[in-house]
Amino acid sequence: MSVRRAAIAGAILSVASVAHADPIEQDHQLTFGVVGTYVPSQNNLIGTDIFALGHYVAYTHAIDCFHVGARLAASIGTGPQFLIDPTVFMGLHFRTGRLALRIDVGTGPYINGGDGFATGVIDHTYLRAAAQVRIVKSVVVEAFGGPGLVIGPSVAGVLAEWGIGAGWNF
Repeated sequence: MSVRRAAIAGAILSVASVAHADPIEQDHQLTFGVVGTYVPSQNNLIGTDIFALGHYVAYTHAIDCFHVGARLAASIGTGPQFLIDPTVFMGLHFRTGRLALRIDVGTGPYINGGDGFATGVIDHTYLRAAAQVRIVKSVVVEAFGGPGLVIGPSVAGVLAEWGIGAGWNF
């Protein structure tokens, strides 16, 4: 009987411990908005300056202060050119009240083409800072910007990108 009582007491204690354990803060976020990009003509990487405006959608999964995600942006640029930018990223964020500050590092292919331009694929690596404001319990508004690198065969260039958007946590 003493083994049975010990097993029951252990089961009761383990259930109570799990019920009172601190959960790891996790959430998912889906954001979308307008993105702008300026890629100057440099190092024979791209033949002309590109200024592009378009749309983006991003999914982020956060665990505590670390996050990972994926983003897809499609833009129309001067020329007329198009830019398609699928990327994956990771980063850190700091939340205080309604404000969240984020730093993202990401990479992916940069697909450039259009009327009179040969379609080209180059690497796009970026560092981005973002600020998000929580409007209500799960709705956020964000603004971001930062430098990026475009890397082609044995050449590299710098670009600037920025954007504004909205989304929700779930």
